[in-house]
Amino acid sequence: MIEIRDLSFKYGRKQIFKNFNLNIPKGGSCLITGINGVGKSTLLKLMAGVLIPDKGEINYGESSKIIPKRKIGFISDSLSVYESLSVREVIDLHVSLYKIDKFDYSLISHLKISYKQKVKELSVGQKTILLLSLVLSSKPELLLIDEVIYALDAYLRKLFLEKIIEILSERNITLIMVNVNFHDIENLVSRVILLKNGEIVVDENIEDLKNKVKRIHETDLSDDLPVLLKTGNPDFREVYIYPFTEKIREKINGKIIDMDLTEIISVFIEREYA
Repeated sequence: MIEIRDLSFKYGRKQIFKNFNLNIPKGGSCLITGINGVGKSTLLKLMAGVLIPDKGEINYGESSKIIPKRKIGFISDSLSVYESLSVREVIDLHVSLYKIDKFDYSLISHLKISYKQKVKELSVGQKTILLLSLVLSSKPELLLIDEVIYALDAYLRKLFLEKIIEILSERNITLIMVNVNFHDIENLVSRVILLKNGEIVVDENIEDLKNKVKRIHETDLSDDLPVLLKTGNPDFREVYIYPFTEKIREKINGKIIDMDLTEIISVFIEREYA
């Protein structure tokens, strides 16, 4: 599990989080999302121990506030993996540092690269797969993945996601992802957390969220509906309702349309820019 209590953090004078709280149980899987600059990647770095909070606590279990570094797998969007070393040297160094008995080469074998190549010579996709192999080799209990999937081509994205699914099915790890490509990861995570101004404004199970957000084609709506966003013109409007309930259904004559996760998150984010 991971429990964040009363966390505060600033970049210089800019307050990112103030008295922030979040609890993700062991084996939980969630997506953290929000507009650019809201602090999604910063939150992952705080969880990973890359950044230190100004105030508050991050606990990793009931018995201890400290989790060994080898138990945290962090795939950052910066992909800074020993650029000057060769692929072989990076693997050997990682195996030595984390005392790994047997390194899994299965993912790297798909890359068609030389182990003599420098890491800096690899493509972004190749670096991502290499980093995933390194991270998973230490069998982390907490896996943190930043916005990296969008940079992968279709084949490498398939490899990446299949490996994550395999790990989730084999071990009870906690998975926290930041991503912009929601369609690809919808089956990986069960919970959506939307950040705004350093706070959580949406925290829902994905299936619950799908039931609570609906798109409506309607020309005349009651004023007391919980409207999330309106688009279109006076003659034809699309209205997004959250939270939608069966009582609201009785008030609507127009067409009520279900939405997938990508559409739902896009509406929340569009609302922030409206």
